[in-house]
Amino acid sequence: MLRPAAFGFNPETAETNAFQRPFGAPAEVARRARAEVEAMADALHHAGVAVELWEDTPSPIKPDAPFVNNWLSTHADGQVHLYPMATPSRRAEVRDDLVTALGERFAIAEVIDWRARARADQALEGTGSLVIDADRDEVYACRSARTDPELARAWADARGLRLHLFTAEDREGAAIYHTNVLLSLGAGFSLCGLDRIAAAERPTIAAALEARGPIVRLSAAQLDAFAGNMLQLIDRRGAALLVLSTTALRSLTPDQRQLLERYTALLPVDIPTIEAAGGGSARCLLAENFLARR
Repeated sequence: MLRPAAFGFNPETAETNAFQRPFGAPAEVARRARAEVEAMADALHHAGVAVELWEDTPSPIKPDAPFVNNWLSTHADGQVHLYPMATPSRRAEVRDDLVTALGERFAIAEVIDWRARARADQALEGTGSLVIDADRDEVYACRSARTDPELARAWADARGLRLHLFTAEDREGAAIYHTNVLLSLGAGFSLCGLDRIAAAERPTIAAALEARGPIVRLSAAQLDAFAGNMLQLIDRRGAALLVLSTTALRSLTPDQRQLLERYTALLPVDIPTIEAAGGGSARCLLAENFLARR
């Protein structure tokens, strides 16, 4: 996770992120966002999850800095991937110094920098664009201005994963900007806004998800409440923990919540400022570390 220095509404990214909206005075938004990140990190720590809380740099200003998972992913084979972001304001978020610091304590076999593979009009925003099912050697990606199909295919081929590529739109007919606001995968279950996926592609995606277990089907209203933006973690005891926002939790029906609790404990976190101004939720704030400790 990363504690932001100047979090706030970013009009550049709002062009493709319908979840963002102007929200309060900039200084107050930044203060609240820092507090929300710190409180979430504390909640994870007390739930038995190891958290490394990085610090943002004040310059250049990076309104979306806490969404580290968009520019960085780590993998159990020692690979670290760096990703091409869609907008200039977000490209400054990629921090070589943080990757170096990570490598001092964890075994990095190879850093693969996808920014060199992207043309000016191509983007692939990490595990925002790519929802990975490593156990089944599969990855899901929703086409958008932030998820270039050519780069998604190249990434899947490089990792040896089967790619499920699809189109999905919100209620206004705009492309859903990140796959991870539509789809969350847990051990033996998934949450997905299937009805937002193009009709021709929906049966294939549904079949792939059903092969892994029950699907919690999310409505458009629940997607708007970030119910698709959850992440299942493992605590120090090896128990499953599903991290979600309080906004997302309130949107679930009793039956949906009961189904989830058959598979995992739930850890709700309160991040309303980040959701409103940044258009991202609990999953967006978490970059998983699969590297082996030195």
